[in-house]
Amino acid sequence: MAERTEEGRIEELSKLVGGRYKLTTLIQKQAIDYIKGGRAFMPSVRNMDELFRYILDEIEKGDIALQLPGETEEPTEEEE
Repeated sequence: MAERTEEGRIEELSKLVGGRYKLTTLIQKQAIDYIKGGRAFMPSVRNMDELFRYILDEIEKGDIALQLPGETEEPTEEEE
C-alpha cells in the first residue's frame, strides 16, 4: 500500500471540507484558538509543523468542522 504524501492528504481534506479556501480557514481558526487558549489547552506539540499535522488529524477524524455564517448545523441521528 502506497503511503500518502502530505500534498495528497491536503487535497483529500480540501475535498472533504468543500475546497482549499475552507480548509485553510479551518486550519487557521483552529491554530489561533489553540494559541489564544495558552499552553494549558495546546495539544502536545513541539512546533507549528506538528500543530499543523495535529489539526489535519482532527479534521480527518471529524473532530472539528468549519461553520460559516449563514450555515446551519444539520442535526445528527442522535439529536433527532
